Amino acid sequence: MDIKRKELEKRQKELKLSESKTIILEPEVDEFTLETPEVEELKVEIAEPIKPLSVIPPELSRSISQASIASSTHSSATNDKETWDRTLAHAVKGIVSIKATTTRPFDTEAAGDYTATGFVISKKHGLILSNRHVVSPAPITAVAVFINYEEVPIYPIYRDPIHDFGVFKYDPEKLKHIEVEEIELRPELARVGEDIKVVGNDAGEKLSILGSTLARLDRHAPSYGSDSYNDFNTFYLQAASGTSGGSSGSPVLNIHGQAVALNAGGSNSSQSSFYLPLYRVVRAVELIKQGKFVTRGTIQTEFLHQSYDELRRLGLQERVEVECRSRDPSATGLLSVTRTLPDGRIRITGLEPGDILMSCNGKPITDFIGLWDIIDDSVGRDIVLSIYRQGGDLMECVVTVDDLHRITPSRFLEIGGAVLHDLSYQMARNHNVKLGTGVFCAASGFFLWSSWSRDFLVTSVDGKPTRNLDEFIEVIRQIPDYSRVPIMSRYVGNIEDQMMLVDIDRHFFLASLYERDDNEGIWIKKELGPPPEKKVEEAKNEEEKPAAQEELEDEDEDDVEKAIDQLKSSMVAVVSRLPYSVYGHTSASNYSGVGLIVSLDPIPLVLFDRHSIPSEMLDIRLTLCNNNIPGKVVHLGDFTLVTFDKSLLPKNLSISVPEWDEKPLKVRDEVKVIGLTSDQAITTKDTAISSIGTNFSTWQCNPPRQRLINVENINVLETSSCWGGCLVRRRKDGKVKSFKVAAYWMAVSSQDKSGNDSFWTQGLDIPKYVLPVVRRITAELGKGPVERRRRDLGIEFADVSLATARAMGLSQQRFNAYVKAAKKYRGNPRPLIVETRLRPIFMDPELEEDPSKGLKIADIILEIDGRFIDRIGQLTELDLGNKESVEVVVLRDRKELTFTVPIVEAFPSSGTEIVQFFGAIVHGTHSAAVEQIAPSARKVPVDQSGIYVGGVSYGSPALENIRPTHWILEVDETPVGSIKELLKIVEEKKWEQGKYIRIKQVNRKGITSVVSVKVDDRFWPCMSWTKDEASGKWNQKRHTGDNFVVSRL
Repeated sequence: MDIKRKELEKRQKELKLSESKTIILEPEVDEFTLETPEVEELKVEIAEPIKPLSVIPPELSRSISQASIASSTHSSATNDKETWDRTLAHAVKGIVSIKATTTRPFDTEAAGDYTATGFVISKKHGLILSNRHVVSPAPITAVAVFINYEEVPIYPIYRDPIHDFGVFKYDPEKLKHIEVEEIELRPELARVGEDIKVVGNDAGEKLSILGSTLARLDRHAPSYGSDSYNDFNTFYLQAASGTSGGSSGSPVLNIHGQAVALNAGGSNSSQSSFYLPLYRVVRAVELIKQGKFVTRGTIQTEFLHQSYDELRRLGLQERVEVECRSRDPSATGLLSVTRTLPDGRIRITGLEPGDILMSCNGKPITDFIGLWDIIDDSVGRDIVLSIYRQGGDLMECVVTVDDLHRITPSRFLEIGGAVLHDLSYQMARNHNVKLGTGVFCAASGFFLWSSWSRDFLVTSVDGKPTRNLDEFIEVIRQIPDYSRVPIMSRYVGNIEDQMMLVDIDRHFFLASLYERDDNEGIWIKKELGPPPEKKVEEAKNEEEKPAAQEELEDEDEDDVEKAIDQLKSSMVAVVSRLPYSVYGHTSASNYSGVGLIVSLDPIPLVLFDRHSIPSEMLDIRLTLCNNNIPGKVVHLGDFTLVTFDKSLLPKNLSISVPEWDEKPLKVRDEVKVIGLTSDQAITTKDTAISSIGTNFSTWQCNPPRQRLINVENINVLETSSCWGGCLVRRRKDGKVKSFKVAAYWMAVSSQDKSGNDSFWTQGLDIPKYVLPVVRRITAELGKGPVERRRRDLGIEFADVSLATARAMGLSQQRFNAYVKAAKKYRGNPRPLIVETRLRPIFMDPELEEDPSKGLKIADIILEIDGRFIDRIGQLTELDLGNKESVEVVVLRDRKELTFTVPIVEAFPSSGTEIVQFFGAIVHGTHSAAVEQIAPSARKVPVDQSGIYVGGVSYGSPALENIRPTHWILEVDETPVGSIKELLKIVEEKKWEQGKYIRIKQVNRKGITSVVSVKVDDRFWPCMSWTKDEASGKWNQKRHTGDNFVVSRL
């Protein structure tokens, strides 16, 4: 027994030592997060409510708290559990789950949905306390969900510029089915060793309760990263509670149900959680209750509390330490300066890092609370700081207290998809940047085409400084739409500016200024007036100076180099920008490539691949011989044709159409690949044709997008490093060497079986595929439809080896015919086989009734309309678009069968009408989506143009509700089958702001769902864009939300 007793006493001592280390030592934390890992859910048993703590006398309440540590040793565990049960049953009636959406990126916050926690601090005023990063400085919409799942709208009325707390307001009259309890704020009751419970939601779905013990009250504020929100100039509390995602804003409760702190964040590498003290919260809440403005002061200086031992290493003399300790024996250290923002408002003598603060306005200072009690009440006035600096005596520093709200942005400009506002104190402090040195870009929009880049400063536009938002607005409003102007910018924290050219976009996006009104909890919207018209002379080029300035020809340059230079003048680089994700193409992707001039008269035409120019809704920037000009799409198919205004180019600029090689290419023909690199340098590669066959490497993509199918591809042995150009063959005319272009060297995009994007290059036969279209468009002078209705067999073909076909029953006669045909182009004979259908079978009722009467998967195509088919390129010669049906001979089940196959009309790959519907970008059904409709998905509206969801914007009501790649079937029980029908119901219904509407939708598999979407016409009005066929420009129209525009700038 003695041995066991000694072992037990030894284990108890080890446990106490471990607990002591947990309380005293600061855990080593590498990274912190505002959304901490999920935690185990604990069941809450609702007991009889206890007497509200607000009626307990303060002296008794404090005495209870002071005794709480000792009570754990004198009270039974059963009694503690019963007390906690009563406390929690009372508290949960005042704790809410918050579901919010950030409608725009702003400062350190990104757009999107999130869940968090808050708790009622005033039933009378309808106030809910949560974190600053929950209330958010950005525009948000939010609802609070109480314990009985009753929801009430909430709106932010205060968020602290620095500390991690904010206040929501709700209308108490809107709660009908719950008796709300408010939670008292008692920051002074937080003590080391205090048992606590952190009560919050688990990802917005369930109530979670975590128990722990306060271990520290003086931890440094956690750092969440240089581009994130960070708190400073305050202590934090710490405990090992491991709070979960969605628990931000949870109350940290003592056993009596009083909030002693506010849960804020946690560590990624341990179970440590960090809580904000409530001293500054109490002050702000009392002012809010009184209807007063919450003053917040700043001297643009960051302090850190350091122990006396650390301060001695910074130069604090022992006699000064003795004086400080004798004056306040409970203090463990003092505040020292760690950082001052450039151009902080310091007069007479400036503060420097390492300075030790002794007093403020004659009052000794040992912590943050005492200092900010003075600063927050001294906005606009001078205060006197007594500091101790190494190597000297006490000195005084006179500081003008600035208004912290003044240097915290509360408005933003949205233009061209970009969001800009004044640089905030948060970001300036994170990167040690002077305020007022540029406009902060929270979303790049037109500044960086096809990019999610943000967090950079715009310091000038078109040569004019933009140090703040007012200067930026004044400059940008004077620039015409479609103008290309230089801007200077730098990423926050960088030293040097960088120049880039941007294209002003006032046609795909509204230009609006939003300003926060905390009295009403809304953002007031003002719109910029229309941009000025672009002057005609700005689009014209001045006459070139005499030819004396032209480059002299190099007499030693051989004929080959001259021929290559001549071809370079036929090549055009392109960059395309999609403002929204449409037709399976995402706005965040990069669209660029190299094209080839195929016509100059009567209209100029440039050939591009569909990877470079994927749809009609885009802006196109062409680069011809180092000149940038806009382009206009005039044809979309397996390739794209773009025209441009020749008058925008210098008059004597030498551009030309190459000479075409009408002789068909054959395998092993020697060719040269000539193309352009990304910096417009010419690149060449001598190689040979390796194969000519069917393009079957383009897998169906997700989201569905146009892919190159049923087109003959040309491959070479060794390819060039360029992503576009041409394949040429050398021709000799006496002593002159030149090239003829046989094929366009194009980029092709698709996805692999894992869903990752893939890209490669291959050749496209220009005489076979391109020149017939060019002749038609030039005859129409480019005024015909961009994408004509395509008629085909509705089948995707692949090819198989002749050995495979032989094993499937191919006759010897057919075998010999394939071998003979392949010799014409020195290729490998590969018969065509049916790979897949390009439309669901229910679109062909007769075929659905008896599939054996039509083409089936794995049928080998032998003849079409009596013509032997051995290459995919022969399909272009059959004139399928002008036929109703064709006779097809196939090999199936070792037999040759003949069928009459109808020619069907295909869906277009793009369109000319786009709508923004509650943040969802919708358009008509496109061909790539039809390919992936399951045979059972009969509810997909293939008999109409349909309303297909191409993408959903972050921060919009549609996010997580209206799903991309779905079709909208009904809106508030009203069937809709086209874009026009959708716009009609929008204009007829005129839904109220905040109202929920019901959307019925269906996916490609035929699964239907019904969702509710909240109307938000302030930030997400219904918009439509239609293309003007004559000019090629897009017209923008707003259908809802006019009432939220209070004025025009």
